[in-house]
Amino acid sequence: MKKLVFPLLLVFLVSCNPWKYASEYDHEVDFNTYKTFGLLNWERQNDDQVSAETKQFILLAIKKELERRGYTYQKENADLQASIYIIVNEETSYSAYANQYAGYGGYGGVAVGVGSGGVGVYGYGVQTYPFTAVQHDYNVGTFVVDLLDASKKKIVWQGLAQGRVAHEEPTQELVQERVNSVFKDFPIKRVKK
Repeated sequence: MKKLVFPLLLVFLVSCNPWKYASEYDHEVDFNTYKTFGLLNWERQNDDQVSAETKQFILLAIKKELERRGYTYQKENADLQASIYIIVNEETSYSAYANQYAGYGGYGGVAVGVGSGGVGVYGYGVQTYPFTAVQHDYNVGTFVVDLLDASKKKIVWQGLAQGRVAHEEPTQELVQERVNSVFKDFPIKRVKK
């Protein structure tokens, strides 16, 4: 498994279905000195996680996002190299609900009384309901983009998106939206639309 460089990317908690985004960069690097970017070879294990069509959506979205920040795509010898890594894990959660109309229980409650004979606890039955537990299986996807300084051979920026993955294929618009969110706090603001 690929080693994550920046500590903020180590822990992400997924709840319901919102996607979480984070990015971090080397604050000592001047991103204005970079003029070109390239896309490193696609990681082969990514092909097990996404379809060929989704792969193209991802590569185009990253290319578009970096071009919007003023960088020029260059196939070889680029200043910045983008590396993409995708992980999809199956997760399980459980929930339970009470079947309160199933005809169980009693006249419920517990009573405490004080009388001449002392203190006593009296009960007519504790109200209990049967419950049903439900298992929910779902996939959580983690999408990591590293930008490497080609001359120094070190990661200078890392972005991450994580959330539940739908069963149907994502649209190009959805992929672009997620990539835009990953790059939201990139040190160089957009110069093109």
